[in-house]
Amino acid sequence: MLDYRIKTFLTLYDEMSYHRTAERLNMTQPGVTHHIHYLENYYGVKLFSYDGRNLLKTKNAEILKQHIDSILSEEREIFREFSQKEKLVLNVGATKTIGEFVLVPVVRDFLKDENHSVNLTVDNTETLLRMLENAQLDFAVVEGVFDKSKYQYHLFRKEKFVGICAKNHPFAGRSVKLDQIFAQTLLIREPGSGTRRLLEQAIADKGFTLERFQRVISVGNFSVITDMAARDQAITFAYEPVARSREELATFEVEDMEIKGEFNFVYCNSRTGKRNIRLLFGEE
Repeated sequence: MLDYRIKTFLTLYDEMSYHRTAERLNMTQPGVTHHIHYLENYYGVKLFSYDGRNLLKTKNAEILKQHIDSILSEEREIFREFSQKEKLVLNVGATKTIGEFVLVPVVRDFLKDENHSVNLTVDNTETLLRMLENAQLDFAVVEGVFDKSKYQYHLFRKEKFVGICAKNHPFAGRSVKLDQIFAQTLLIREPGSGTRRLLEQAIADKGFTLERFQRVISVGNFSVITDMAARDQAITFAYEPVARSREELATFEVEDMEIKGEFNFVYCNSRTGKRNIRLLFGEE
């Protein structure tokens, strides 16, 4: 059970406003300030500072937040042990490629035991990491780029990131030049998606942005993206398991732009995170 002043710290860390924190916790602003000053004096570090009128987190605040996340993960394990003598319920997050095209067989095998249950959240990377921090997930499996300094993690596997189009598209099965893809309509995931960031970074490495494409269509669902790519003269970029999901799809490569992305297990507490991953994935 965490000290009540820690809740004030977590709320201020999230809101970054003493006024909004006080409203959310039904406290006075001086009360919030007192709690934060207590923690700063207790740990002997500065947690927040002002740059003009802007409230900023210090590096010490980020370190404290990571430790609290780890403690909350341990606390959730205690509740699980006391409340589920025989039942096992895992709260798992997955980014959309992994959730839609990789995890289904794993979850299906886990659920063969009638005492097992899974709450699976499929969303973008930013949302899942926020849920991890809020102790809403036991672990997440995410694709692409994230701030590895903030979380515990280890590699699940690496996947090739490829161009995808319809089988009757001129690019199908070919290697094309970079300027050729810019003349196409691009189907892409929404901002905050790991796959979007991966493509943006690859394009940026060549000195361009997504605005260079003839047209960009943002879609938050890979099933819709693959359906549009299969039926329309549009292209997308995704991990190979997405391309293998439909017979009407083909892959293509872009010259001098080979991309490989990581699928990582991410968690806030190394001991409990790895334990829960083993429960779902076996010896992964």
